[in-house]
Amino acid sequence: MRNITDLPAWERLFKKIVWKQLGDIGGKYILDFGSGEGITADHFAKANKVTAIEPWDEMLKDAWKDNEYTQIVGSVEALSEIEEDTFDVIICHNVLEYIDDKSEVLRELSRVLKPTGYISIVKHNRYGRVMQMAVLLDDFEKANALLDGEDSIASKFGKIRYYDDEDILKWCPGLSIEKAYGIRTFWDMQQNQEKHSDESWQDEMEKLEMRVSEIDEFRSIAFFHHLIVKKKGI
Repeated sequence: MRNITDLPAWERLFKKIVWKQLGDIGGKYILDFGSGEGITADHFAKANKVTAIEPWDEMLKDAWKDNEYTQIVGSVEALSEIEEDTFDVIICHNVLEYIDDKSEVLRELSRVLKPTGYISIVKHNRYGRVMQMAVLLDDFEKANALLDGEDSIASKFGKIRYYDDEDILKWCPGLSIEKAYGIRTFWDMQQNQEKHSDESWQDEMEKLEMRVSEIDEFRSIAFFHHLIVKKKGI
């Protein structure tokens, strides 16, 4: 059986914070769009009916499947085959940065979302990346390039095309941002990597991250933003 402690230290903390921000979810229909190795799908499948959609076969070779969920290989075209108002919760974590037609994806996600449901979107935050480059990696050239509007590269997925939180509302005007959290505000500034895997240190960092995750000043420089998005007028 897989355990979250099997993950790299940074990813372990990331998942724990996101899951805690989402809270306890039970008895719901959940879609994990861009599910990757299925870590989040598997986590929520303990107490929910989960459908996971992932376009890359390569990501599914070592997928987490301790709990039963439906895995679909596909992308936005797979959404078109799902009836509207199907899911209570839609998870879309670190996906939109790599998709060309963000409007089409968001419209389809909105269509299959129940009127009372919500979409959990996790996205890279440009200014958190600038902080990482300037403080942790001592790369002033890259920090300035990011401030000038250039993008970054992810080793697995290619170009990270940053976008502002509010761009979601331009791409799909029928949505509204109900809540916004920061994730990994301090992690990338702690350079003593020997501490990162220590569980007691992780617990204290998680508590501190949660404490500042809704404070604007800290959220603005967090490495990721976590948005809770709903249909307007609901």
